Amino acid sequence: MENYKERVNTLLLVSTLVATVTFAAGFTVPAGYNSSSNSDLGIATMLREKGFHAFIFCDTMAMYSSIIVDVALIWAQLSNLVLALNALTLEVPLLGVALGMMSMAFAAGVFLAVSELRWLSIAVLVMGITFLAILSVLLIPLCIPFTSSNRVLRYVSYYFFYLVILASNS
Repeated sequence: MENYKERVNTLLLVSTLVATVTFAAGFTVPAGYNSSSNSDLGIATMLREKGFHAFIFCDTMAMYSSIIVDVALIWAQLSNLVLALNALTLEVPLLGVALGMMSMAFAAGVFLAVSELRWLSIAVLVMGITFLAILSVLLIPLCIPFTSSNRVLRYVSYYFFYLVILASNS
C-alpha cells in the first residue's frame, strides 16, 4: 500500500503543478488585455485570432483535467488500496491529456507572440507537434491496460523510450 501512496502523491504533485501553471496562464494571456477606454476594456487583445482560440481551449482542457485528477487522487489517498489502484488506472490517461494540452497551450501562446515572423511561427508549431507526438508515444503505453500483456506494444514503447533517453544523453 505504501508504494501506491508514493505513486499517488507523485501524480498529485504533478497534476497540482499543471493546475497552477494553467491557472496562471489563463489570466496572463498572450499580448495581454485592452486597456483603452472603449467597449473592449479588459478584453483580450487577440480574442479574434484562431491561435488564441487554440490557446484558450488547450489551457482550459489542461486546467479542468488536472483538477479532476487532483480530486480523484485526494480521494485515493484517503481510502483503501482498491480505490487507489482504480484511481491510478483512471487518472494517468487524464493527466496525460492535461500535460499534452498544457504543452499545446504553450505552443499556441508562443505562436501568437511570434506570429509576425512566419518562419519562426512555423518552427514553433513544428516543435510543438513533434513534442506532442513524442509525449503521446510515451504516454499511450501507460494508458492502455493491455500494454503489459501485448508483447509488440511493450517492445515498441520500450525501445522508443530507450531511444529518447539515448538522444537526451548525447
